[in-house]
Amino acid sequence: MTNEIPKYIGDLLERYEKGEREFPNCDFEVHENLQHLTLDDSNLQGSMFFSADFTGTSFRNCNLKNCGFKCCKFERVDFTNADLSGSLLSGAEFINCKFSNAKFDGADWYGYTITTEEFVSLILNEDNES
Repeated sequence: MTNEIPKYIGDLLERYEKGEREFPNCDFEVHENLQHLTLDDSNLQGSMFFSADFTGTSFRNCNLKNCGFKCCKFERVDFTNADLSGSLLSGAEFINCKFSNAKFDGADWYGYTITTEEFVSLILNEDNES
């Protein structure tokens, strides 16, 4: 295991497969295709993503506090027990995601700071309108 921040998603995935789970402050703003990844139980706190497609990815039990997810697509993503508190979700799109026990306290959604309860309420209202 290393304390070095992974510069490429391939490096992160290789280290994840070897059992490492600590990846704070990564900068993956140039990686667009991050589909079908399993990053369960990881610490990605403070990491940055731009225009990434996370379709089919699993973030179960992840620390995603203070991450930047600018213009990212989340389709069929599992956020069970994930903590996105303080994260920037500007332009993020959520489609058929699982949010059981996820936290969004202080997350910035299009310039609006939101609590977990407000986020759940918004998601439930969207589901009822469909």
